[in-house]
Amino acid sequence: MNKTLALAFAGATLLAACSGGQPATTNDAMADNGVSLRNLAETEVAVPKPEQLTVKGRLIPTPSDPTSRHFLLRERKAASGTIIAILRQEHDGKVAYARTETDCANRLFHVLGVGPNRALVETNIAHDGPLRPIKGLPLREELATYVCAASGTPLAKG
Repeated sequence: MNKTLALAFAGATLLAACSGGQPATTNDAMADNGVSLRNLAETEVAVPKPEQLTVKGRLIPTPSDPTSRHFLLRERKAASGTIIAILRQEHDGKVAYARTETDCANRLFHVLGVGPNRALVETNIAHDGPLRPIKGLPLREELATYVCAASGTPLAKG
């Protein structure tokens, strides 16, 4: 199997694992399945938390998810003006990472990739559909608020 095909298969498998086990075959299916950031550390993506984490990160206040700790490891502004962030979730002795995109001006958010470590989350794909409104999604709103503030582009009022 060539490298590109293997990566595509791995991405599809990862997406299925993170979206409740339902493989996505169309963009609509991906948008419906999504990637749950609230439960990411409970999926096959997560690994046991090492005793010492290389990057400490900044703790994100997430009152809607009191059983997990979410950290912002890095954020950068994309050419489109959106903010790309690397997040880590710690829960029950496990860690998982997510790469997200936030449109602060329009209150939109989505997941670009997930992985068991920071290096893999930069390249793995678990695209959960297009940028979508965060209204009614408290954890995503909390994450977006923090990421936008950290980037110097506050989240627009809802």
